This record gives sequence, C-alpha cells and structure tokens, in this order.
Amino acid sequence: MATPIGSGPQRHTVTIRASVRYRFWQGVLLLLAICFVLQVFSPLRLCFDAVVLLSMGESAAHGGGFFDSGQKTVLPPGYPALLAVLVRVGLAHSWAIIGLNVVFLSVGLFAAHSLLIREFFEDEAVALMICSLFLLSFVVIKYFTIPLTDVPFFCCATCCLAVVSQTRRMDWNWRFVMLTAAAWLLAFTALMVRRIGVALVPPLVFMIVCNSQLKALLRRLSPHTKLTIGAVSVFIGFGIVYAVAKTFTLADFIGIVKKSNISTMVLQVLSYRLTEFGELLVNVPMSRMPTRFHVMVPWVGLLLFLFTMFGLATKRKHPSPTEVFLVCYVGIMFAWPYYDARFWLPVIPLLIAYSALAVKKLRLPNAVVIIYCVVFVTFGFIAIAYSTRISFAGSKFPDRYGDGSLRPTYCAAFQSCPDGDRKSTRLNSS
Repeated sequence: MATPIGSGPQRHTVTIRASVRYRFWQGVLLLLAICFVLQVFSPLRLCFDAVVLLSMGESAAHGGGFFDSGQKTVLPPGYPALLAVLVRVGLAHSWAIIGLNVVFLSVGLFAAHSLLIREFFEDEAVALMICSLFLLSFVVIKYFTIPLTDVPFFCCATCCLAVVSQTRRMDWNWRFVMLTAAAWLLAFTALMVRRIGVALVPPLVFMIVCNSQLKALLRRLSPHTKLTIGAVSVFIGFGIVYAVAKTFTLADFIGIVKKSNISTMVLQVLSYRLTEFGELLVNVPMSRMPTRFHVMVPWVGLLLFLFTMFGLATKRKHPSPTEVFLVCYVGIMFAWPYYDARFWLPVIPLLIAYSALAVKKLRLPNAVVIIYCVVFVTFGFIAIAYSTRISFAGSKFPDRYGDGSLRPTYCAAFQSCPDGDRKSTRLNSS
C-alpha cells in the first residue's frame, strides 16, 4: 500500500522544522524581552513632545490643568493624566515611566500575537517572527525609553483590534455586548492618548453593521424600536464628537495648511510618508545613513507601501475591521503635514503582516526574504546595543544621548560634566 503524501517520515520532518522555527523565535523574543527590560535603568530621555507631555502631567498633578507652562496644547490629556498620577504618588521617576512602557509594550504585543493568529497566519512561528521583527524595529527601540504616547497608543489600539477580531465571530449575546462595549472603551482610551485614535471608530462601526445576526435581529424589530435605536446611536455619536472637540484641537494641522500651498503640501507629505516607509524597511533612520543614500530612501519606501497595499488587496473579498483600521490610519497619515517615523510605531506589526501576505502571494524567492530578514535583525540588534550603551552610560549620558541640544540640561541635572560645562550651563540659564 502506498504511503500518502504528507505522512510518515516526510510529515515528521515538517513537524520537526515547524517546532524548531517556533522554539527559535520564542528564544529571540525572550532575548529581546531581557534587552528591553534592561532599558528601565536608563536616565530619563527627552525630546520636544516628551517635555510638553511631562509639563502637562506636572501641571495637572498640582491642579493647574493640562497645560504646558500655562499654555494650552494640541495634545490629548490621556498620557499626561497617567504621568500626573505618577507625580501625585511620588513615582515620577525614569524607571517607573519606562517600566510602564514595558507593561504597555508587553500587553500590546500579546494582543498583536492574538490578532495575527486570528486574522493572518495559523502558523504561530510566523506570528512570533512578526512580533520579534516589530521589537527589532529601530522606531520601537528608539522611542520605547522616551515618555511619549506611541507605546501606550500601540497597546490600546492593538487591544481594541484584538477584541474586535474576537467579537465579530461571536453569536449575538450578552458576551458580545460586553466585548463590544470593551472595544469602544479601548477606542475611546486610545483617542484620549493620540488623536489618530479616531481611526478606530470606522472599524468598530464596520464590526456592528456587518454582523449578520444583528442584521437579522434588526429585521425582526418594530419600526418604533428601530427609530429608538437610531436616535440613541445618533446621540452617542454626537456625544463622542463633542467629547473629542472639547478634549483637543487640530490647531497645528489647520495652521500649517493655511500657510501652505495645497499642491506643495501634498508633494511634501508624500515625500515625508515615503521617506518614513523607507526608514522602516531599511530599519535605519535616515540621519544614520550616508548622505549619498538619502535620495534613494523614498523610492525604497515606495516598495514597502506597495507591498502593504498589495497585502491589503489580498483580503479585499473578505475585509475585516483590521483592514478598515489600517486604511483609515494610512489615509489620515497621508494628510498629516509633519515628518517622523515614530508615527508608524503603532501599526508596524500590521505593515509587516500585510507585506508578508504580499511576499507569499508574489512568491518571492526564499533566499531574498531570508537575506532581508537577517539584515533587518542585524540592524535591530545594533540599535538595541546602542540603546543599552546609552542606558548604562552613567556620567557620559549627556554626551551619548541625542544630538547635543539637551546636553546642558543633562549636565546640570546630573552634575557629571566638567566644571566649564556646568558654568556655561548656569550662564545660559541666567
């Protein structure tokens, strides 16, 4: 009797390979977890937005509202409120702020893994690989240690998508209602952390509208009940819009639009987005690349953009709320007239996942994919090593972190610089 294909020794070999890949990426994730936890020992790393957020938290903690030096900002109050709590309980230290990012990153990564298994890949090794590549992105490594909203937003948004992914396959019952409420709560929390959290609203509406059981239930309801549900939905919608309008503004966006020529701004934004995509694909910030390569970065970014769009297209016949979210997120980003690769941190796992679908559909040679992954991982570990070096720099931290603009501030705070530097710092501050 002939041995069936996929059984016997051949099937055993495939099982062993799958197990080895799964254990390998488990080991990589464990190593990365250790590396990220080590960053808790870093001194407080700052940038412009971090200073504003810390100022808002400090102001709120002392009853002064969410203001930066008495001025209203365009940033939502969610993350500053968390910082205010830390200030009030006496835990506003670097290790506590970075420790919170460890928690947010861990929870978000768990949700991302769940989402990848449910929506994209049945092979857990592939899901673990994508989670590892996410952690190895220079964007995650660079901004993980800074008190910014990106990691908390990643956690809230990904948890929301994971809950939505589970909910849309459930029967209409009380558990469905509870999970739907939880998803809306997570979306609202994400919106209070980052304004782009509004991109979570369409997928939530999509989940409800496209629920077959809900459609059948609505068909059985009386016109009066339907009218009541519609009125309540409109009331809730207006309530959300009102809360958003009162919480933050788009003054920064409107200001730059008024000052710019539309065609010029469109080309500038397109250049920004493709350059950011290029940095993500190469896994190196443009500031660290040789100048002669800068002109090539947007063209490399175009490749990642096309891969992502092609991956989205592979699911066009059966779209899910995850696709709706990414389309909305990308659409908002292509209207945002500012440049920073960290804008993409919350959706990097999705960019990798859809690109992987495109690679699979296009049947790119395995050798090309493996070589790229090796280069990406290598650059990622170099970034982690550099970040760890900064974390344990001790008295040399002011010289090793940043572009030097905040060096006088760190010299004054740590009192670790030569006397000449401290004197110049005091003179400048006076």
